[in-house]
Amino acid sequence: MAGLGLRRTGARSRVSLAGAGVAVVGIVLLVLAAAGVFSADASTVGKVRVVTSASAPPASNSQTEPFGSPSGKPDYSVPPPPGQPTLVPTIGTKSTQRLYGANPFQEAVSVTQHVFPSALPENAPNENNNDPDRPWGVTLVTPDDPLTAITAVPLLHFPDDAPILYVTKHGIPKVTANEIKRLGDTGMSRYHNVDAFLVGAAANPGVERQLKAMGLKYATVTAPNVPVLANTVDKLYGSIENPDTGVPNMDNGAENVMVGSMQSYEYLLPATHWVAHMASGLLWVNANSVPQATIDALKRRNGQARIYLFGGPRQISGAVAKQLARYGTVMRVTNDDIVAFNAPPTDTAVDTSIAFAKMWDPAGQVGWKITGPGHGFTLVNANDWQGAVASAPLSHLGFHAPLLMTDSSGKLPPQLDAYYKSVAPTYLTSPADGPYNMSYVIGNWDQITWPVQAHVDYISETTNRRVWNTATGGRYTDSQP
Repeated sequence: MAGLGLRRTGARSRVSLAGAGVAVVGIVLLVLAAAGVFSADASTVGKVRVVTSASAPPASNSQTEPFGSPSGKPDYSVPPPPGQPTLVPTIGTKSTQRLYGANPFQEAVSVTQHVFPSALPENAPNENNNDPDRPWGVTLVTPDDPLTAITAVPLLHFPDDAPILYVTKHGIPKVTANEIKRLGDTGMSRYHNVDAFLVGAAANPGVERQLKAMGLKYATVTAPNVPVLANTVDKLYGSIENPDTGVPNMDNGAENVMVGSMQSYEYLLPATHWVAHMASGLLWVNANSVPQATIDALKRRNGQARIYLFGGPRQISGAVAKQLARYGTVMRVTNDDIVAFNAPPTDTAVDTSIAFAKMWDPAGQVGWKITGPGHGFTLVNANDWQGAVASAPLSHLGFHAPLLMTDSSGKLPPQLDAYYKSVAPTYLTSPADGPYNMSYVIGNWDQITWPVQAHVDYISETTNRRVWNTATGGRYTDSQP
């Protein structure tokens, strides 16, 4: 090896040296291999095997179950948390959560089970302050009277913190009684430490007897008719929320009132989620007249009322609007726009819920102002007023999810589908940056089907805003200020 052309010059010598180098390296490799440093068959690439033929699956729907139908029962069950034997698991996706109920009693319980874990003791820090683990009370109504149930919702908001549960005209069903026990409310410190409001027909001997047996204190709230009941609730809630004047008000002093027609109550359903969210009044009119009890409630505002009418002139006439304007400022919550439309468009309850989700009145601090992503929603079938009322706590705590309504169980109406897409979240850098949306879907599979829930999830998923064909959605800053 020492004499391998080391004294030679020229091109030949360079070739000889190169060859010598290769020879030396080869010897080194052999030595390393012998020592076990490298495998004799060292390789950095594995194998890829593709199989393109398969047996035909059992008969199934080739679009939704291309590989056959799964078995007809759950593969496993989810036990409730220790100490919470009545909690019911729910069905969720990336951006939706089904709060299931086969009836109004179950719907209300599914909501309160989701909002209030009630796992901490009553004397836990902040348990009776602002964002509790358990409520401070409950509001009981019957599921056969939409006007009374809607009227009761202002009692839900702070400082009562008393979510809606359903009872019958004769007593408390087992599912509701179990939930009252599970919630274990702290009592409403600002109102005689009562545990429950019994509104309308819920104030009956059977319910009272069962509450007493459980050790609950309660107050009954009744009236000869719905407008008088609304005035009574308004005075009661006002005396608790704002004892200085007895009128519910906002931080800036605005005295807001949500008004609906008793003949078109479904248009006022979106207001139930607002009055659960912010201190406001809720009153009733007829399509063409104003009850005296409503006038009395407005007079308490001394001309300072900001009055929001839910629906168009077919629901609440222009004459009624003019009469109400004597007691404050009147605004309509409607899909009409005097600039965009030569004639008023058809107004529906679905349209009203979307319009209210978008609107913002800075003077009254009223409206959800959701024109961009990063928010929660509650989706209810317009025929399921019980679910709409019972789900109001979802706007009280947590995502503060305004009410959206569909008029079909199996398909989103086009205007609602378009709204969902317009507020779908998109990101610029990473999906981990957000924003994100969440929709609560209320009721059973017949009220809003599973494919509709899946569709809402599909169009609510966060997407890359830089993709060339992303034409909808936005970022946090796209909502109104």
